[in-house]
Amino acid sequence: MESRLSLVLRNDLCELQRMSEAVSAWCRGNGISAATEFHVNLALDEIVSNVIRYGWKDDREHYVGVRACHSGNALDVEVEDDGAPFNPLEVPSPNLNCPPAERPVGGLGIHLVRQVMDRLEYQRLNDKNLLVMKKIIDRA
Repeated sequence: MESRLSLVLRNDLCELQRMSEAVSAWCRGNGISAATEFHVNLALDEIVSNVIRYGWKDDREHYVGVRACHSGNALDVEVEDDGAPFNPLEVPSPNLNCPPAERPVGGLGIHLVRQVMDRLEYQRLNDKNLLVMKKIIDRA
């Protein structure tokens, strides 16, 4: 059986709490393990917070779409925004062997998303960024 979640968030960091609560409730309602719920929320928090912080150069209100689909043992999570083109898959992996004080700022969040999700896909369609994150799920 397939289950879907759809959220529309304003470009306001306060929306991250609402997103996290909705995703957690949806995961629990679908019997998704606490570990997978944590990974999905972690990935979404990183991606959506980056979109909100860096996606737009104006002060107008914008929206971020978050959708999730649970089918079988797979979970697909999408983040869509009309911000500046940005492909997170092009962000180089950080050199974790380098001392933290010598590393350039940025890139660790995307690295973390790559670690907790099983597959990432990016497209720029109709002047929108679309990131699809896939996760093979564990049952609660």
